[in-house]
Amino acid sequence: MKAFSVMLLTAVPVLAFAGPTEELVKRLSAVQTLSGSFEQVVLDQGGTRLQEASGDMHMARGNRFRWHTREPFEQLAVSDGKLVWVFDVDLEQVVEKPLTEDSASTPALLFGGDPASVAEAFVVTEGDRDGNAVTYHLAPRLDDSLFVQLEVTFVGDEPQSMRLEDALGQQTALDFRNTVVNGKLDKDLFNFIAPDGVDVIRQSE
Repeated sequence: MKAFSVMLLTAVPVLAFAGPTEELVKRLSAVQTLSGSFEQVVLDQGGTRLQEASGDMHMARGNRFRWHTREPFEQLAVSDGKLVWVFDVDLEQVVEKPLTEDSASTPALLFGGDPASVAEAFVVTEGDRDGNAVTYHLAPRLDDSLFVQLEVTFVGDEPQSMRLEDALGQQTALDFRNTVVNGKLDKDLFNFIAPDGVDVIRQSE
């Protein structure tokens, strides 16, 4: 029995003894690619629903992502790590711009950027922990950030949801569905070629 107890103790994950920042960085580092679908709800300061959206996503380290909103209006945002393309299907218009430090710090790139930079950009504290689920609160260190609070919840090794609040109190909730962690993703997912007849607006910053 004593030997069995020692085995159980040595099987306890190292994360159990890490601080919230180190724990979150380790969890993020283990996610090299992430794909699935998402449901998004935007609330105003009083909790009134302003917008709902859904679609599918693909993210990979190197600041690469493909975020395809299908409902209620189709929009595609793609980054190859250097450029970002935002394609509004109804307007038949594409905006192309460099991936700047500001855009690289957005929450969507939490799973595409360098996990080690999280400690530099955010003050991380642990929120709720319920069995296999844990929520982390991230407060930006810079005052000029696009949001004042970010939460990310993991269930086991899989990201489950994100919550954001901006300076005006508007809240965005993102729930991930059918997630696949570290699946093989085609590199062409992160390239974009504008369809014929679509206006392309190129911005320098």
